[in-house]
Amino acid sequence: MTSTSGRFDLTRWDEEVIDDADGAKLVRVSNSKTFEGGIAGTSDAELLQALAQEGSAAYVGIERVRGEIDGRKGTFVFRHSAAGSTGGGDFRVDVVPDSATGDLRGLRGELSIVKTPEGEHTYTFDYELP
Repeated sequence: MTSTSGRFDLTRWDEEVIDDADGAKLVRVSNSKTFEGGIAGTSDAELLQALAQEGSAAYVGIERVRGEIDGRKGTFVFRHSAAGSTGGGDFRVDVVPDSATGDLRGLRGELSIVKTPEGEHTYTFDYELP
């Protein structure tokens, strides 16, 4: 496995409430990012979120990334899955198998994201390329 890191900025966040019933609000989000560092490029994502009444939440999503990883150009798709509460949770972002193109064909990997109290997003991406 190779590891690379960097940061990203959310450049677009469009949110639409799908259902605001008791228990959990369901929301559809479209967003865009600009990546810097080991991943350099842009992405667009579609997310579905459940925001529960006590602060717990979950989301699933698909994100297409266009750019390069450590100098190798192409596109690929991340799958997002997360659920959590104030006591913790699980979070996973990984590459959809066989979704990569160009110099990134065959890419496999998992991304971890840290958000600082100031709102900055950094990432570490552990990946394999043939």
